[in-house]
Amino acid sequence: MVLIKEYRVVLPCSVEEYQVGQLFSVAEASKNETGGGEGIQVLRNEPYEKDGEKGQYTHKIYHLKSKVPGFVNMFAPEGSLVFHEKAWNAYPYCKTSESPSPYHFNLMPFVLSMVKYFCVTRNWSFIFFQFELMVLLICTSICNGVFFPILLMPNVDPVVENEFMKDDFFIKIETWHKPDLGTQENVHKLDSYTWQNVAVVPIDIADRSQVSTADYKPDEDPAKFKSVKTGRGPLSPTWKKELVTKTDCPRMCAYKLVTVKFKWWGLQTKVENFIHEQEKRIFNNFHRQLFCWIDKWVELNMEDIRRMEAETQKELDEMRKKGSVRGTKAADQ
Repeated sequence: MVLIKEYRVVLPCSVEEYQVGQLFSVAEASKNETGGGEGIQVLRNEPYEKDGEKGQYTHKIYHLKSKVPGFVNMFAPEGSLVFHEKAWNAYPYCKTSESPSPYHFNLMPFVLSMVKYFCVTRNWSFIFFQFELMVLLICTSICNGVFFPILLMPNVDPVVENEFMKDDFFIKIETWHKPDLGTQENVHKLDSYTWQNVAVVPIDIADRSQVSTADYKPDEDPAKFKSVKTGRGPLSPTWKKELVTKTDCPRMCAYKLVTVKFKWWGLQTKVENFIHEQEKRIFNNFHRQLFCWIDKWVELNMEDIRRMEAETQKELDEMRKKGSVRGTKAADQ
């Protein structure tokens, strides 16, 4: 069994505007998370064409050693906290795959080492530590390891897998972007049996109650922000209802279908729900940021974006080689 949810993120911008805004925000967020030997490394960013499909291919590496709890670093072999992302972006359809470094270690010795460590230092039952341990691994590999691919490419179709659990563990995200207010049903064309078991989760980027205290930033609050260049915002509690009658304001919805499978006796439901909670958090935070940055990207075109990406690639290489570690760290989780 798998746990499937469809997250619907409505935005006061067009599908065409979103393509530019999303790529701009990816570049900016990459710089905010790079420095001191860690962060994002862009290996390739080039056009591709295959089987009649055209788009942009990217291959990125995420160096994430400081993004995990300190005790994980005690056990993690060199190169194990490096993740590869390969993306084929034929917007509005995209596909991305994330995988560990080619030097990825077998998780079983790692798990057993940590279990032994906890057994010696803490007086807990094995079942309790097994749960905390696996949650920590998920936090590390998903929220800290695959956190950036999902956060930075929120419109793509990521498939996250794990070498140890193989087919028993994966995360798949499929997204359709539609020029509506999130009113379409079953845009992913699932069979009737599957669709009736999908939970639909609306995300309101202006709803402060959907943002944790740790994640909240006043300058990235759509309920307070007003765009100088577009006049959009601040978004009121009823902004989506108001948008129905505002024919001069664009609208779109990202329909994000997230499928999670974690087949592990005693842990499956807890871990699958945990991953979904993190996905919702990431989708919400990113799109709040994207809207509040609209004045920075709304006048750009795709040529500007490609030029910016090339410049950002060079900047990231320099930033990663010097300075201090930046962005989210394990202590911030």
